[in-house]
Amino acid sequence: MGSVKYIHMYGDDSLPKIILLAPMMVTGEELYQLISPYFKNEYCFISPDQGGHGKAGMYISADEEYASLREYLIDKHYTDIKLVYGASMGVALGYRLFTDHAFSVDKAWFDGVAYTKNAFIMDPMMRQLFRQRKRKLAKTKTDASQSLVKMYGYDFAKMMTKNFERITEEDIDHICYACCHYDIKSIPVSRQQKIHIEYGEYDPDYKISKMSLRKNLPFARLVIRKGYSHCGYMAANPKEYAEGIERFIR
Repeated sequence: MGSVKYIHMYGDDSLPKIILLAPMMVTGEELYQLISPYFKNEYCFISPDQGGHGKAGMYISADEEYASLREYLIDKHYTDIKLVYGASMGVALGYRLFTDHAFSVDKAWFDGVAYTKNAFIMDPMMRQLFRQRKRKLAKTKTDASQSLVKMYGYDFAKMMTKNFERITEEDIDHICYACCHYDIKSIPVSRQQKIHIEYGEYDPDYKISKMSLRKNLPFARLVIRKGYSHCGYMAANPKEYAEGIERFIR
């Protein structure tokens, strides 16, 4: 069994299934609570606590995380998936699920992905940044990191700060690696057209992903949210965001 040890499920499992894969510093339950109230139709939402978050164990690797999610879905015979949603860290699992031939995944929505084989510069930079902020948080004991407040607003930052307290420096290293290294696969045009990818205008992940997106996913639907940072539109506009996801599903 991999390191995803707690998987939240909401709704009747006979309903169309949506897999919710949260970004770093957000639990599966919190992501569900953020966007699910704004869906008009009924779905079965499946949202794991990934390593370092909620009720899960340590974050070992994206492969370990996906192995646990995959095992859960196959054991439950949940192989028909209406949508896999992943934000930032969550895309590492969502991409694996979308490209896994054991599943029939209709569509994918990926937000803030560093879509490249090796973000060799960003990886160590992210590790250092998060380690520094982790140590600063331990000293200041603030309830909301000011850097997160500037990006996401006070309430969202408070939630993320609380989760950050639990994440270890070892988790940080493994999460940063997972976010910065993708096994780029050849995806048929018809499948590319089932993918929505978006970034905030100021998201550094977009800059390092442009070339790979043009080469490997030219037919995916690409949206740039003007005036927002990494996953910022989702945090600031959950209602409009969820409504957009549901339109994409239909």
